[in-house]
Amino acid sequence: MRKKIQAVRASLVMFILLLSVIYILPTSVSAERHRILTFPSYIDISYDETILNEDLAIDKSINVPLSITYRTDIPANFGRFLPWQLRNIILFGSMIGPMQKLHIEIINAPSWADIYVSQADIFTSIPFKDSNEPPVNTSLVISPREEAPAVPQSITIKVSCESIGRITGQEREIQISFTPKFVPTLMINVENPIREVGPHQPINFKITVENTGNKKARVFPEIKDADSRWTPTINPPHLDVEPGTKGEFAFSIYTPYNFGWHNEREQFDLEFTYKIFPIREDAPVGGPDLISLTVTNYGFSTPGFEFITLIAAIVIAGILIKKRYTK
Repeated sequence: MRKKIQAVRASLVMFILLLSVIYILPTSVSAERHRILTFPSYIDISYDETILNEDLAIDKSINVPLSITYRTDIPANFGRFLPWQLRNIILFGSMIGPMQKLHIEIINAPSWADIYVSQADIFTSIPFKDSNEPPVNTSLVISPREEAPAVPQSITIKVSCESIGRITGQEREIQISFTPKFVPTLMINVENPIREVGPHQPINFKITVENTGNKKARVFPEIKDADSRWTPTINPPHLDVEPGTKGEFAFSIYTPYNFGWHNEREQFDLEFTYKIFPIREDAPVGGPDLISLTVTNYGFSTPGFEFITLIAAIVIAGILIKKRYTK
């Protein structure tokens, strides 16, 4: 029985040696594609998604740890009866077992953010099947710049390795999503913010708002403490403005009947707030941004002129009457 087992072992050794000789000899590219004895590689990538649940602050870096597991299908008992040097020659083409290089790269990285991995090339041992080798680790660094749009974004992380001997190469991709934080900024321009008018006259101010933030925003105007006699109104009640575009409000007033008989000045204060759109309860709010509009009138006289004129008219009338009766 023992002789029979030894004969089987000897036959197995001869068979493996024969295979090693065949596959170690130089072969054409076509022959390389048709190897009988090959073992696939597997790559698994994981990361903590909760880190990216919050919107990312602008001009600040966040580290997202990446965990990469490399596996193969080499049977655990492969070449167990062979010297390890011979087993390595059969598997890897060299007596010394090589390390596998995992290359990490970012696909479709946006231009408005600094995105990179802290270690783009990681070396790991080539494990046998079910060896439970620990994963290797690196970090993805994301730093959105000011021009980053505050909408959900997605980048692709690709991890790849090349073929080594009878271990085939492999590549794996995963999608990582994140959202830059909303930066509310608004530019307000008023056409002719100071007007000279008379009594009982309509006035319209054209107010242009430009969304200089990184997300569509809803702009809300508010008139502060205005005199109701001027019947102030602003339309529309709000505007939805895309980033980099403009919208217009019209502020209208009607001067009272008694405005303009003296040097007078009336000021109107308007506040503008703006929120990310679609509206979210937890979203930051921009503003309030304050602008002032002024209405002036230099009147028909200086203060007290009517009284002086009236007195002068009475005096002149008195003189004329007196002259008539003295003739």
